[in-house]
Amino acid sequence: MIGEKFKITKAFICCSNIIFMISGLVLMSLGILLLIDNNKILLSRLLNTDESVVKEPIFYYFALIVIGVGFLIALSGLLGCWVSCLANNCVTVLYIIILIILIISQLTVCVLAIFTPNLIGVDIRVVTLLRALQRNYGLPGRQQFTAALDLAQTTFSCCGINGSNNYGTSWWRLQEVGRRNLIVPLTCCLLNNTNNFEAFLNPIVKDLETCQTLNPVKHKRARHTTGCLEKIEEWTQEQALLLLIIGLSIMLIELWALLCTLMGYKRKSGKLKKKLNQSQNNITAASFTSTQTLGRSYQDCQDKFGGFDNRQMSGSTFITGKS
Repeated sequence: MIGEKFKITKAFICCSNIIFMISGLVLMSLGILLLIDNNKILLSRLLNTDESVVKEPIFYYFALIVIGVGFLIALSGLLGCWVSCLANNCVTVLYIIILIILIISQLTVCVLAIFTPNLIGVDIRVVTLLRALQRNYGLPGRQQFTAALDLAQTTFSCCGINGSNNYGTSWWRLQEVGRRNLIVPLTCCLLNNTNNFEAFLNPIVKDLETCQTLNPVKHKRARHTTGCLEKIEEWTQEQALLLLIIGLSIMLIELWALLCTLMGYKRKSGKLKKKLNQSQNNITAASFTSTQTLGRSYQDCQDKFGGFDNRQMSGSTFITGKS
């Protein structure tokens, strides 16, 4: 009965680790999908505009981390399946330690992402974004930031950080890096190709003259006037919530695999302990039986040889008396 229960527990642990391994493969797939999503990675450039600190957009590094973590989880799940088929306590303990490290590290990242996002490189303060716009937009060597802001303006139908007036004091406008007749970038205008995937790279403006006029009453009909800050914050929160849900789901699967492994380890230890006690009892019983057998043999021998001695002594006495 105990052996059947142990086999069921073993199969349950194996199934849980297969699910764990599949979750790692799914996480790797999500990381690859994020890595090839050029627009999402480009848009994440706005989450950290300091290219001297972070050379690539933050989601690029995050995608690589997700792929690496997914690979480790899949490898750990494979190790768990192997552990469930073995009776090696050392490998089981190693697997339990790996699971605990994975859970703690992922929980730490989730807490940092929620409460202190600046520690993982996210900085979307209005002052930071305004300074980045005024110093980087449209300038040579800052093509990545320029494309990211253009993408945000076409995707979210906005202009600038607080509004279209932000470009009036930017180096792009003051140094006339762009076309001289442009008050705001073309991506701030209403476009004919808004639904085009690459509209931010080749914007087709509906009414260029009205969009670029200084009269606020007129340009409202052809230009986005609201800033992008609120939209960027909402987009960041959506991405953070999605990543948090995925992370918590993976941690729950890891916790489930950990509990199943601990349960199996406990039952395995109990079974081994019971076998050891049974072996000791068998050895004790065998020793006791051997002792009893030896005792009986000794007694039989003593009785046999003792009777022989008595008969010999009686014979000697009889001969002496006869003489």
